[in-house]
Amino acid sequence: MANLIVTPSLINDISLLSEELKIKSDIEKITFEEFKSENNITLFENDNPKFIYDKYVSYAELNKMNFNFNENYIFQIKKQNLNKFSNESEDISVHYLEPQKEKEIFPWDFTKILFSSKIQLQSEIVDHFCINENTFKQFLSYFHKELVRLKLTFQYDDEEISNILGEKIDYKYQLARERKSKYNLDDIDKCLENIYKIEKLILESGFNSENAKRFIVSSKSLLQF
Repeated sequence: MANLIVTPSLINDISLLSEELKIKSDIEKITFEEFKSENNITLFENDNPKFIYDKYVSYAELNKMNFNFNENYIFQIKKQNLNKFSNESEDISVHYLEPQKEKEIFPWDFTKILFSSKIQLQSEIVDHFCINENTFKQFLSYFHKELVRLKLTFQYDDEEISNILGEKIDYKYQLARERKSKYNLDDIDKCLENIYKIEKLILESGFNSENAKRFIVSSKSLLQF
């Protein structure tokens, strides 16, 4: 039986589902693209419920795919779309969840985490920045500029860097100077190289959240001090 979660905002926290749905087996998180994949039968051979966490799903999308509502999947839907599932009422279970609003975290907050060994990566924060291509690229753009600014401190003064980057001198320049003593150019260049690689991979193969997560873990291991 398929489970429909009616929620005003997308849910990432599996523990909320386990409690609400009273599911004792492990819930597997998958993206909608993975769900749609022609290989999803071979990818998900076990009987554990699969939770599509990265987007709302519509009845039209599932109907177009000839989805069997007896299968063990958990979808998130918007309240206004619930009535469109009425034909499948015998094969679905509907739940209403309104997660507590989490404190918003911005790319600059996340970048500080990557630079610090005192702050561990939290899976929910990593998931947030890897949930879709747009969110990941916003982080990647900010992270790239932080690294470029840091690299330039090895050769130029603040005024010169400001002119090169076309930005005003602010607190980020002092932060870059403080970080400079803790890094060498090889580590910074390696991080920049990894950014170019992940950007190329997205262009050639499309966005993949697992690749994005691996990039973040790799960057953390190179930069934390």
